Amino acid sequence: MNNSNHCVLCDNKIADFKTGAICSLTNKKPDFQGKCNVIKLDNTFKSKITEKNIEYEAVLKTRVDAYGMFTFYLIVAILIFVGSYLLGKYIFDAGYISTIPLIVTGVGIVPLGVAFGTLNSYRSSLKIATKRKQELDNIIKLYGYAYDITIKHFKDSLENKSYETDLNIRKIANSQ
Repeated sequence: MNNSNHCVLCDNKIADFKTGAICSLTNKKPDFQGKCNVIKLDNTFKSKITEKNIEYEAVLKTRVDAYGMFTFYLIVAILIFVGSYLLGKYIFDAGYISTIPLIVTGVGIVPLGVAFGTLNSYRSSLKIATKRKQELDNIIKLYGYAYDITIKHFKDSLENKSYETDLNIRKIANSQ
């Protein structure tokens, strides 16, 4: 685990563009093993928990949309491919050879790409959000904390998203 991940949660960090995050108490880069003894978990800690959980929940809320778009565009692509085949068969049975079915098949590749692109985008976003939340949860557990968070999602008439959170942080028995 990267030590600077601990510093992201700490109120004692100073962002330095040359060296990265440094501790305001030691004026050094993080060089501890396991966990920091001078970490101050307060405002930044709470905001990062809220931020990572909102990010994770927002991705989870797009699941139905992602799979719905995947299904819709996949069906459209299949219909175009079947239509292209039937058109080609009809033209060939009429005694002609034409490139029109090939062009229609090429057009069918577009919704197929959109279908798999949407699905891949959702899955990669979920993987990234899950990894970030997991890293945060591991660090929090290392320092002997646990939390419960309730997130309410809101959208206004212009589709702007906002969130209301209720965060409850508690100290647990520290195993390390």
